[in-house]
Amino acid sequence: MQVQKRDVLYAEISRHNPVTMRVASGEAFKVETELNSGTWLKSVDDIYNPAVKNMVNPCSGCIYIESAKPGDMLKISIIDIELSDVGYTCWRIKNNTYPHMTTNRTPNNATKTVRIEGGFVHWGGGIKIPVNPMIGVIGTAPALGAFGTAALGPYGGNMDVQEVGIGNVIYLPVYMEGALLHVGDVHAAQGDGEICGAGGIETRSVCTLKAEIMPGPERMLYPRLEGDDWIGTVGIAKPMEEAFNIAVNELVNWMTDEYGFTPHDAVLLLGQVLEARCTQVVDPLFSYVAKIKKEYLKPVNDSVLVHP
Repeated sequence: MQVQKRDVLYAEISRHNPVTMRVASGEAFKVETELNSGTWLKSVDDIYNPAVKNMVNPCSGCIYIESAKPGDMLKISIIDIELSDVGYTCWRIKNNTYPHMTTNRTPNNATKTVRIEGGFVHWGGGIKIPVNPMIGVIGTAPALGAFGTAALGPYGGNMDVQEVGIGNVIYLPVYMEGALLHVGDVHAAQGDGEICGAGGIETRSVCTLKAEIMPGPERMLYPRLEGDDWIGTVGIAKPMEEAFNIAVNELVNWMTDEYGFTPHDAVLLLGQVLEARCTQVVDPLFSYVAKIKKEYLKPVNDSVLVHP
């Protein structure tokens, strides 16, 4: 199995990045990811220093998927995420989403280094947080522009969505020949909102992935997600309401185009069973996930009365 090492790191998701590995559609491969703030973390005794400038969310290489072409869709199966045994989190006042919380009461940065062992983040004081490994940054190179690895958009990027984890699938648009996949910023766990900035337990990892080329759906404009018993979409925008609207609209389009719903039936059903939340509020744009369980993907359009 090919392995993308963490010895070549990129600070942008860009079509200009030299290709570092080529894989065939359907071929499993591994990606070694670096810590979101550099190489400094070696042991649980190390403490993050925000004054030290490092590359933000470095991506390991630029991976070329053979035969991928603009207009395709890349189906990326997340087979496994092996975590390091140490991680950290940080609340940086400079990047604080909630300035009113720092005016007088908490004027300083705060950071915590933790041990990751036995399927848990060992927080201290007897608190153990179950690990939920996720890929924070995953994206294909846009046709125009080069976007820093802290940014996000229709191409993916720094979405910080917990569903981009083991056993699930993320679908990304393909804009360039070879798709040019970028991967980095793995978390051992993350709460919704990622409110402290480095809001997940940031750590190194080895991700096992499989990328397959599929026809690009005509009305897919943003990333899609799929688990064993649900499908979901990601809305990326500001304000938060717009991110939510995009996610729901993308989900309605998916339900109507591939599952036989009418728009009316899809919206009425989602009004009862939609699962939606904002996964991060600290990046340049917000990420909003909208999901529906597969058990509900059975259209009953004749039950809907549409008034003129």
